[in-house]
Amino acid sequence: MARIPLARPDVTEEMIEAMSQALRDERLVMGESVFKFEEEFARYIGTDHAVSVSSGTDALMLSMLALNIRSREVITTPMSFIATANAVLHAGGAPVFADVLPDGNIDPSEIRPVRETAAVLPVHLYGNPARMDEIVEAAGPKVKVIEDACQAHGASYKGTKCGSFGDAGCFSFYTTKNMTVGGDGGMVTTNDERLAKDVGKLRDCGRISRYEHDVFGFTSRLNTANAAFGRVQLRHLDEWNERRRALARRYSERLRDVLEVKLPPEGSKDIVPVFHLYVVLCGDRDALAKHLAGNGVETAVHYPIPIHLQPAYRDAYGYSRGSYPAAEGLAATALSLPLFPQLEERQVDEVCELIIEHYGGRR
Repeated sequence: MARIPLARPDVTEEMIEAMSQALRDERLVMGESVFKFEEEFARYIGTDHAVSVSSGTDALMLSMLALNIRSREVITTPMSFIATANAVLHAGGAPVFADVLPDGNIDPSEIRPVRETAAVLPVHLYGNPARMDEIVEAAGPKVKVIEDACQAHGASYKGTKCGSFGDAGCFSFYTTKNMTVGGDGGMVTTNDERLAKDVGKLRDCGRISRYEHDVFGFTSRLNTANAAFGRVQLRHLDEWNERRRALARRYSERLRDVLEVKLPPEGSKDIVPVFHLYVVLCGDRDALAKHLAGNGVETAVHYPIPIHLQPAYRDAYGYSRGSYPAAEGLAATALSLPLFPQLEERQVDEVCELIIEHYGGRR
């Protein structure tokens, strides 16, 4: 194992006890903790409703099924994890890509809805909020907006939490996210009561009573014990996010004079990121990663292959290199450095010194 890992989820006795109590005292599926978690998460994001599901991918897919995007196009970004676009396909739609800004988020000027466009699906990449006012304006009144906020728990744009701008917001609680549920899990946030009810039905086999089903649903529920774990994590989310921002500032302060490395956006009064990942851009990305790995520092690339260049998408849609040059440029230079709330300042300093050393600076 690396001396300095890329990420590490926080698992405390309080979280383990919450799961244990749920296992002892509640229904294992759709127990009381599930509904309390949904209420608390909706209140945190600032929406009227939240519906828990079994993963962030299911949050995206079920939202799009409930919004009936079938046989129509969804404009999204090629610079994301492949699940963003896969969810469109699983919901019966066709993903159409728009290139990205230098920060990796979808470029609003590249969003050009046509008659076949059902929705726009922006991603708050790395926990950095996308330009939601411009995106909503570009989408227009007839096109739905579904936020992929799977990396942006607690991030805000112009005073409003990510996940509350569009018709639906989708979150993942995978173990490396800013908060987790002790396993896979997801959440859909919305102000649309009908949408919330439809997602709730779809996640539970399409049932309208115990043995009656009026749609073709899925088994996509969040387990009660995982919800109990998530409730404890949610209470710590703001302090963890503030810690991430502090560590990100420390990275940026120490790497500011390394001309070979481009640093991520720091945020502003309008944009409050949560640094799910601290991603630098460098022309010799692989060589830097090798140098860090040789000194016990784990890194990763998010993401080395843009979605449109994944073999499945090249085969299905005929995409080729050069289709989305901004996304391709980011994919070739992005490197994620270690960042998690338990990371120590001295470890950040060590990573920075190794980067400076790699580029010929003095330690």
